Amino acid sequence: MHLSINLDTVKGFLDPSEGAALYAAAEEMAGLGLCVEIGSYCGKSTIVLGAACQKEGGILLAIDHHRGSEENQPGEEYFDPD
Repeated sequence: MHLSINLDTVKGFLDPSEGAALYAAAEEMAGLGLCVEIGSYCGKSTIVLGAACQKEGGILLAIDHHRGSEENQPGEEYFDPD
């Protein structure tokens, strides 16, 4: 997997082994049609999916309302003011 950015610098919950598996799956499927990611948070997995889609000539559509999940709200465990 070749990425133009170091994923360690991107906020998110994607484990390196999960990222590699996600890339492999996206690389295999990208030529079959539109790839869609629902819930991209800060874009860590979007970068991985996008790289695979770009390599295979596919298109990625990432959708997120950017209001966060319940656990990301003020006072909750994963709240992040940034």
